[in-house]
Amino acid sequence: MLDIAADAIAGVDSATDWFRLGIAWARAMPLVTLVPAFGLRALPGPSRVVLGLAVAASYFPAIAPAGAHDHGPWVLQALAEAARGLPVAIAAAVPLWAATMAGGVADALRGSRDTAASSVVEGTATPMGTPMSILASAIFLTTGGPARAAAALAFRPTPANPFLAATADLLGGIAFAVALAGPILAAAVVLEIAGALVARAASPAQVHALLAPLRALGVLAVTAIVFERIATVLARAISSDAGP
Repeated sequence: MLDIAADAIAGVDSATDWFRLGIAWARAMPLVTLVPAFGLRALPGPSRVVLGLAVAASYFPAIAPAGAHDHGPWVLQALAEAARGLPVAIAAAVPLWAATMAGGVADALRGSRDTAASSVVEGTATPMGTPMSILASAIFLTTGGPARAAAALAFRPTPANPFLAATADLLGGIAFAVALAGPILAAAVVLEIAGALVARAASPAQVHALLAPLRALGVLAVTAIVFERIATVLARAISSDAGP
């Protein structure tokens, strides 16, 4: 993408092309800011600006000539273009954030309260949430996610209400995260019921101290068993989102 961006910028030779490049850059900035695969806190602000310019340079020739956009100050137009790019950015970011949430659900079910600091995962990630986020980012980058997102920025029609579309994508992301962690949630319920039955049968013996680590081990075992299926569903979701 950087080679394409360099060639595209080298070919800019008019005020109209520079204007279209600026508009495309404003539209791309939400993408490089919100999608975890683009680095988040691991990428300094100036580098993120350059990355946004690289993404914009890959599709700015598809932007309409300046006359079609000349409806006010450039700053207002840039804000409008950023709002237009927001639904695309959220659609691309949602599966990646859902993977992090699914890992967090698995950690919560096994009773872990540990956190894993990582510059490539925003917020307080859990020990399983961090590798799940990195896995989702790797899938996004290796399956052509940046190219699909750039095509969506260039060709996807502008929603009537970009913020409403972004909200719908966020709600869909929550549902997807729950579905992604569904097998683990179901296994946790079964393990909890089995533990309660064992504790009741062993009464008055105190077996709770023994059942807690066994339940955590059971959650980890189920996670390992369904990991391939989770990765497959995640890859399909990433491949289908943010398409043109």
